[in-house]
Amino acid sequence: MCCICRRRLAKADLLRHVRGGNGIGEGFVPDPKGRLPGRGLYVCGQAECRERFLRYGDRRKKR
Repeated sequence: MCCICRRRLAKADLLRHVRGGNGIGEGFVPDPKGRLPGRGLYVCGQAECRERFLRYGDRRKKR
């Protein structure tokens, strides 16, 4: 399910992101292979959802 629009899609149609840290970057890091450790957030391919997700990740970094 997309964490922004809440639509249920096949896993292949979603892009997984994990929270950075542990040497894998800052903020939310894309995980196209689905192998990075940690709980994932999934975002669909709609441009609006991707943009909102990026804004959300930027806001979380500032805290």
